[in-house]
Amino acid sequence: MYYYLLCRSLTTAQKAERILQNRGIYAVVAKAPQRSNPRGCTYSVRVAERYLDAARAELERAGIHVSAFPEQERREIGGGGL
Repeated sequence: MYYYLLCRSLTTAQKAERILQNRGIYAVVAKAPQRSNPRGCTYSVRVAERYLDAARAELERAGIHVSAFPEQERREIGGGGL
């Protein structure tokens, strides 16, 4: 499972991505799902669940406050095979 760490701006998300990658935590800037902020576009950093606690701690240390939002599992449409 992956989590979106919601940021206040694209610039903040890019800074967070750099900080995490420099600490050995794989992270990528992504638009957060619409359901995380129905009023508009939100940028985030997507990280694997196993890195969630470490990522939040590193960003807090850097003065970047984020909230975590879980990625919904994708469901296959149709439910059938060939």
